[in-house]
Amino acid sequence: MVQFRTNGKSFRDICLLVPVQDLFFIDPERIDSSATTLSPLSTTLFQVDDSDDGIWGDYDYSEDDYEDYASDNTTIIDDVFSSSNETDEDQDQDTEEDKLKRFKEGKESLKDLPPDVYCGLVTRLAQRCYEGSILELWEYDWQTIKDLTQRDIIEDLNRAKINPWSRGEADFEQYLGGIKRNESGAIISAEATWVQYFNRVPEGADLVVQGGIGLEFEKSDIDSLNWEEHLIKVTGQLDGVNGTNVVSHTSRSFNDISFEAVYFDIYKMGLGYIIMFFYTVFMLGVGIFSCILGLGAAFGISFLLGFEYNQTHHMLPFIAIGIGIDDVFVIMETWYNVHNSRFRTASLEEKIGRTLQTAGASVTVTSVTDVLAFSLGAFTIMPGLQAFCVSAAICIACVFLLQVSWFVAWLSLDQRRIQQGRHAILPCIKIDATNYDANAEEGEADPWLKKIFSFYTQLVNSRLFQALALVITLSLLGFGIYGSINIQQRFDPSRLLPGGSYLRRWLNFQKEYFPLFGFGAKVYTGELDYLDMAGLNTMNAQMEEIAQPGPNRILRVVESWWPEFKNFLNQHNKTWEEIENQNDFQTELSDFLYSVDYARYQHNFKFDGQLVCGEPAPKILATRDRIWYGMSSSLPPPSEYLPAISRVDDIVDSGNFTQAFAISPIYQAWETDAIIATELGRNLSLALLAVALVSLVFLANFLICMLVMACVLLTLVDLVGALHFWGITIDVLSCINIVMSAGLCVDYSVHLAHAFITASGTRRERVNKALVSLGPAILNGGTTTFLALIVLPFSQSHVFITFFKVFCLTVVFGLFHGLVFLPVSLVLLAPEKKTRETNTSTSVNNEAFQSDFVDVRL
Repeated sequence: MVQFRTNGKSFRDICLLVPVQDLFFIDPERIDSSATTLSPLSTTLFQVDDSDDGIWGDYDYSEDDYEDYASDNTTIIDDVFSSSNETDEDQDQDTEEDKLKRFKEGKESLKDLPPDVYCGLVTRLAQRCYEGSILELWEYDWQTIKDLTQRDIIEDLNRAKINPWSRGEADFEQYLGGIKRNESGAIISAEATWVQYFNRVPEGADLVVQGGIGLEFEKSDIDSLNWEEHLIKVTGQLDGVNGTNVVSHTSRSFNDISFEAVYFDIYKMGLGYIIMFFYTVFMLGVGIFSCILGLGAAFGISFLLGFEYNQTHHMLPFIAIGIGIDDVFVIMETWYNVHNSRFRTASLEEKIGRTLQTAGASVTVTSVTDVLAFSLGAFTIMPGLQAFCVSAAICIACVFLLQVSWFVAWLSLDQRRIQQGRHAILPCIKIDATNYDANAEEGEADPWLKKIFSFYTQLVNSRLFQALALVITLSLLGFGIYGSINIQQRFDPSRLLPGGSYLRRWLNFQKEYFPLFGFGAKVYTGELDYLDMAGLNTMNAQMEEIAQPGPNRILRVVESWWPEFKNFLNQHNKTWEEIENQNDFQTELSDFLYSVDYARYQHNFKFDGQLVCGEPAPKILATRDRIWYGMSSSLPPPSEYLPAISRVDDIVDSGNFTQAFAISPIYQAWETDAIIATELGRNLSLALLAVALVSLVFLANFLICMLVMACVLLTLVDLVGALHFWGITIDVLSCINIVMSAGLCVDYSVHLAHAFITASGTRRERVNKALVSLGPAILNGGTTTFLALIVLPFSQSHVFITFFKVFCLTVVFGLFHGLVFLPVSLVLLAPEKKTRETNTSTSVNNEAFQSDFVDVRL
């Protein structure tokens, strides 16, 4: 990226520099990455890794220093590397095997250099950016590359034994995908090539929080992010040129694209809330503002308690409005019932009191249930879910308190306005009494809904309808159980990306052409000494074992300094077992890290002091190795990566180091998958326990309590099962949404159950009265929830699509079990209510009140 500059720095200034394996090489700095556009392959995949190599120390190198030192020691150097009468023409005729042989012999001759001369040279080794590309074969030389023919490229790839860029042994085949070979095994074509760039994040750099959805694949500083932005722009411009696909993947790509998908679709969620708002205003006129106030109070209290805002809090508005509006509909429906009962002429205070006497109890049952369910869910070990559950519990509690106080107070004031005949928008203006009927305005309700539910009660009492309802319930349960058993437990990051995004295409190309190129991880150890060599040998031997081709393969590549350290000792006729003290270990390690072949491994160590050539290495504070997973595909299923990460952890532990661990950004998703099913099951179980306890206390009827629990359980089973058939897996997103749905579906059954208990008459009459009195409110609550979701199917974001599917199913199954299964079950199973002989008690008066107003418009 020769044209790129940020804060006065070029790509070479921010790339990960490694020593060239050649004492006498001077880098001409011909780095022209734009040459990648000349790739004859159909697909080019770019990947950028932001490395934390800065904490391991940088090399200080000056070409002028090198030239000065080399000129002072010309006699010694020429004496060691004198040619055996080979001319340049002879060397040009050498095969790649001859070059490799001479290359190794030249390095072997370095042993004859005096130590001071050798150290003087090796400490000034030239450095080049650590990259991975077939273009290294031509050292990124633009003039050479543009003159290449297809035959030249194929011949160079097949003959290459030495990498001209790093001066080490070559392995360019790893950068090719879709390879085709002839009968002799030589490469004749390839369909894709892989290009890698490695950036360096210096020690002490200001790290940038990338935002997005919070899933970061590497840490980055501002210079690295700017360069990645430049790379994405360049590859986007080259994509499609001459029929070549050019796609990139950087550490910022996932967050940028996933956040953009959510950000540009969030207006659809807002549009849903607006539709819900107007529907509520049309049906009720008031009520939604208490939900908004409760939401704001919940955020404030949560933050005061020390809980941080995370992506799950985006769902809180839906909880506040969804549950809060249900309560408003229940209160207002009860108010209309009271007003149209024999208490029509009673004082405003008495009517408000009788409204809360019935609706207040019903709303309290559902709100306490929801608060307890979310509070119990806060005992999860997942911090994000814990913060959400606490915030949701506080939110529901605040909304409940505002509904039964602030909202009811405004309801009372509004009724006084109506009684005084004042204008709704300009209350200082009185309306002409001849054109105004206060009682008519006070008694506005949903007569058409009550007529529908009045007709529906006749169906509920029909044996045919009852049988049909039970058959449908059992059928849904069967499908729900099957789907719940077979639903996959998997977090797939690619699903958070829009289908046409460049990163989604990159992942598709990777899966097709480089299926074994899995996620990378780093293995860190703490302090090491010579006694830890046995552990290092054990750990690396087992790592290499699981990297061998075969059905049980877990790793594709193990990049460790330990095998190379053993090779270095073997070259000097030694073994690690012969090192018997710390000084010998540190001496050999220093020689190893200052050898031409292995100086690149200096980045793998953090020392307690400066590493000096010719002196024992300082105490090792930490080491780092790299591993790359290579299972059945680049995005393997949990059945593969969960045992794989466990196996790697066991291998790291087998070294018995003071401190050692493997870490990768993808581990946050994989480790979440390991516990998500357990957490979901526990949270739902606790929610059911909350439903049982609260229902039993407030409803005071064991059978009805069990029926309410059955409605909630059936809804959840049907929901999870349907999600399987709708293409949703169990991951963090669906888990949180399902936990939320447990709180919503309680309302659909508890309100009706409470109305049934407080009603009088036979169980059929009580079911009829409960349906007519609160059925419209329950249906309106479900309708408002659905209206908030109505525009989300058109979203490109997996977050909103999952949200829509979960809550659409929650509304459908919740309403079915609350308004169909529960009434039928009450008609068939509920006990008859004992009649009272006296009408003087409060309870009898309440029953009479219920009997009066619930039968209106039957």
